[in-house]
Amino acid sequence: MNARRMKTYSAQSGYVYQYYFLESKVRRRWLGNGGTAFLFHVTSDRKNFSVVEILLEEAALKAWEKAHGRALAEQEKYAAAKMGLFRTFDETGEPAKLQAFRVSAAMMDELLAPLGLDI
Repeated sequence: MNARRMKTYSAQSGYVYQYYFLESKVRRRWLGNGGTAFLFHVTSDRKNFSVVEILLEEAALKAWEKAHGRALAEQEKYAAAKMGLFRTFDETGEPAKLQAFRVSAAMMDELLAPLGLDI
């Protein structure tokens, strides 16, 4: 059995969230962008859980690869998704309004900048 480690994040919105990673999967869309979806189990009260999907758009991954001369490793994709999750926590006014979040090409460098991947 795989034990999941609950992590905590204190959001700028004032809420404290607990979350853990569920899985990642490739999303193919007929209309719009596909990409890699990262699913997280999230709660702010340890009673009511919801699944939040963070989608790294395929266009964002390709743009990052073109700009940096290499593809992101799986751990780096996870890091981008986790930074997207934190952005969702920070920008959502209340836990009941958490929803899916798409990481676009314009946002990818901004989310990954604190990690210093180009060093």
